[in-house]
Amino acid sequence: MDGFEGDGGVGHAQDVGVRPQPATPGTTTSGALGAPLYLAWQLTNECNFACLHCIEESGPGRAFKDELSDAQAFDVLRQAIDLDVPYISLSGGEPMVHPRFFDLVEYAAGRGAQLKIETNGQYLTKEACQRLKELDVKSVQVSMDGASRETFNKMRVRGDFDQVMQGIRNLVEAGVPLEINYSPTKFNTHEIARAVDLAHELGAQNFYTGRTMYTGNAVKTWQKLVPNEDQYMHYFNTLYLKRLEYIGRMRVHYHELGLRQEMRERLENPAALLIVLPNGLVKLINALPFICGDLRTESLAQVWSNFQRAWQDPRVADFVTELEQDSTKTAELHRWIYV
Repeated sequence: MDGFEGDGGVGHAQDVGVRPQPATPGTTTSGALGAPLYLAWQLTNECNFACLHCIEESGPGRAFKDELSDAQAFDVLRQAIDLDVPYISLSGGEPMVHPRFFDLVEYAAGRGAQLKIETNGQYLTKEACQRLKELDVKSVQVSMDGASRETFNKMRVRGDFDQVMQGIRNLVEAGVPLEINYSPTKFNTHEIARAVDLAHELGAQNFYTGRTMYTGNAVKTWQKLVPNEDQYMHYFNTLYLKRLEYIGRMRVHYHELGLRQEMRERLENPAALLIVLPNGLVKLINALPFICGDLRTESLAQVWSNFQRAWQDPRVADFVTELEQDSTKTAELHRWIYV
């Protein structure tokens, strides 16, 4: 999974020169809902790429030892559909390497679920794209962290720029709506104008980006990965102009600020979103290390109830306050805290 701030409802920056006040739990209108509005499900941690910035540290041989069984995976889908969850996204790792990927998509689509797929694009053959179209997948989001072969292949280790570009063309030719993700680094920010133009030329309806997040693989490669503030300034100035240029033709979404202010806002107004890990554990949000349920032992309805209560746990507010003082705490996101 990509590692820019903005994933899973994060993406605004800290206040500079302001002493952080203690964060306090808030209430959310999601409390009035009987189910989440969005289920973001990482099907597997296995991936054919080994991207420098991956939040989940996915890669070849990186599948969790305790990932959901086929029966458990289908049961999660059944529960989501029974609860009328409006929107489900399947990601990873790389979701298309899951041996039952198309069976799961067919099961969900056959019961009227609105599906989005988040993929690295390597497996978007003409046959695969035609099947996604036949199953009425609502959108496919492809990560494209470079507008040239050199930058793409440097960022997305084991990836093949030309193959991914062909996969994107296959997708658009099949009539499946396309979205593009772009994570900025020292060595690709200069390509952002070309990347937005390329996304439009390829037929994308949406382009998403934000600041690269200090977690997962990015912690190990941070010094050679993260743009400096001058690079970020040019990057977001360019995006502003591109957003105006493509109004009415392609939506350009970007999160210019950083993480800490966004977490305070999410603490007070949590999104009605569940993030399901490959082993069935459920996170409050990508940018926090808190687990609010386990779909191997609890129903989706029970986990949703846990989610609503968990945002009131003082440990969540304390972590947000600590994050405001020390942004490197995002390196701890895989040290689960159960709430």
